[in-house]
Amino acid sequence: MVHLILYNNSTNKDIYMKKYLILLAGLAILIAGCEKKVEPIDAYGVTVEYKGTGAKFLTGDVTLNPNDSIYLDFTIASPEDMAYVEIQRNGVKVDTFRLNNAANKKVFSAIKGYKVDSSAGDYTYRVLARDDRATFLGDGGKVFKVTVTPDFYFWSYRIMKVPDTTNKTNPAFYSVMDGKTYSYTTGASNSASIDFGYYFDITGTNRHCLYALNSAQPQLSFYDFSSWTKNATLLKKMPTSLNINYVTMLRSSGAINTLIKNNMTSGTSSKVTDVSTSAGSNIIGFKTAAGKYGAILIRYTNQNSADQLTAIEIDVKVQK
Repeated sequence: MVHLILYNNSTNKDIYMKKYLILLAGLAILIAGCEKKVEPIDAYGVTVEYKGTGAKFLTGDVTLNPNDSIYLDFTIASPEDMAYVEIQRNGVKVDTFRLNNAANKKVFSAIKGYKVDSSAGDYTYRVLARDDRATFLGDGGKVFKVTVTPDFYFWSYRIMKVPDTTNKTNPAFYSVMDGKTYSYTTGASNSASIDFGYYFDITGTNRHCLYALNSAQPQLSFYDFSSWTKNATLLKKMPTSLNINYVTMLRSSGAINTLIKNNMTSGTSSKVTDVSTSAGSNIIGFKTAAGKYGAILIRYTNQNSADQLTAIEIDVKVQK
């Protein structure tokens, strides 16, 4: 008699699957055991100590004026040999020390001084170490932010309109220190702050004009300035030969000194005429009664008329 033995295929499949999973688990454990641990970039144990040995020595974030001095008095240490110690400003190398002596390859100290930027903004400084292949070893996790504050005021997109004779509410007067425009109505109580006025001169070709209040303008006889403070502001059109880029070149009090003050030693006046958006007529240098220098940019003029809707748009930069 022949006996037939039948195997359950589903049972055999389960057995094979279990063996396969056990094999995969074993391989995973093996791979994990062989995996190389990657240390974080600053795991070398580099430390940087900064000493505050004076008021201008960096030990943390600071706020300074343009062109102020700063000093880094530091000691950097590493368990591995250092070949270079680098000082960076905004992530860019400004100084490098080559460590040739065995004595300073583990610990190195130095003092370095810098003049901060003349332009306002945030700047970062750090000291870091590199090995003989210039590979980054660490910076001790210390990066200092130096915030340079502007040493000038910048007032943008201010609208001035011609003096109006009825309501007397057109903003025809300007204060460079607070960046505000005033009408004849509001200006009376604020005249001590006003540095210049604007009107459209209908005599000859003078057209759009800026003037100091100490210089009486016959065309404006309908305004009574007898009780006003009349600041003696000096004005002058900056020549095209200076080739001034108002945005990029007038970025500090020092730049205003160089480009404006130094060009106002002659030719100043209490009035500038025919100002416009054209080169040679669009940047007006000035000196306030308080001795501050600045520049006016004529951004826009809407029409050539003494009509009460006539207006100019200006930017103003002035030393603090």
